[in-house]
Amino acid sequence: MNLSENSADTSRNKLISRVRDLGFSSGEEDFQSLAIEVFRFQYQNNKVYKNFTDLLHVHPEEVRDYRDIPCLPVESFRDHDICTGIFTPEVIYRSSGTTHLKSRSKHLVRSLDWYHEISNRIYSQLVSPVKSSVFYALLPGYIEREDASLVAMAKSFMRISGQDDKFYLDNHSALEEELEKSFDRAEDVVVIGVTHALLNWLEGVEAGAWAKKGIKKGWSLTIIETGGMKGHGREPIREEVHARIQSVLPFARIISEYGMTELLSQAYSLDGRFFQSPPWMRAIVRDPADPGCILNPGRTGRLQIIDLANVDSCAFLSTSDLGRMKVNEDKTMFEVLGRFDHAEVRGCNLLSL
Repeated sequence: MNLSENSADTSRNKLISRVRDLGFSSGEEDFQSLAIEVFRFQYQNNKVYKNFTDLLHVHPEEVRDYRDIPCLPVESFRDHDICTGIFTPEVIYRSSGTTHLKSRSKHLVRSLDWYHEISNRIYSQLVSPVKSSVFYALLPGYIEREDASLVAMAKSFMRISGQDDKFYLDNHSALEEELEKSFDRAEDVVVIGVTHALLNWLEGVEAGAWAKKGIKKGWSLTIIETGGMKGHGREPIREEVHARIQSVLPFARIISEYGMTELLSQAYSLDGRFFQSPPWMRAIVRDPADPGCILNPGRTGRLQIIDLANVDSCAFLSTSDLGRMKVNEDKTMFEVLGRFDHAEVRGCNLLSL
């Protein structure tokens, strides 16, 4: 390792420590200063991002507000290795794109421990402590792959909670048997599933009969839906999906997860509409016709995400999602309203309102 590489690694470790220090009580100034530092670090050590920033004629030393930092289109992860610094990735996560393998986005993850630390902290702070729940996963189309970040997150949650892996494809009766055992043990049960798989399970004849026969009001169950329909029928609005789940499991708590292959962090919607992000993450909504214009809360535009945990790739991303910020709320609340027509359907939550 030469002197410049050693210096970059030292800077990286300091930035990660600062991300760790950001808490839900941290102020906007804390996020602002760290975002500027991460931007300048990535400009210096990420060739693709530097070229993109230079093409926009943005000078890092002149940027004073994180909203003025250029956001790299997520499509860049399809065509380039988006790396900050020089490292051998511990894993490469790929999107669940519907086309040829080469057109799928890839995220070169330097540290799996960092990814799992971030995911665990977010869920534990926004939803409930990971170690206090028992997790079941209904992720067909993901579990068959070795490069799905959603599967890796579910596995890490299972390890933290001290359980065996509990993944299911279409073996719904086996899932129901295991759920009943967990309920009998008075465990706090979480089922995380891709939307089409959850609906396929709950709207099947067997599941309906199981629910009517065996469900007890005292059971503790959280359903986490994510991923959309993935081509399995029309894309329903989120409100409809939650209503369909609730009609079978009226006692269940239903939440949504927003995640992307290109991000390390996730956001969760606890009310069926607005996603809350961790303190090191921000959403910005821009006018699609005028990318320099940031839209006021309540107006719909292109969703951009700043995820400062993405120290090793790019923390500033322009997504293919339509979204808007919540009016009169803090800057971590946003909603997702679908995708641009030209965007490929992929693995993050595409349900609209």
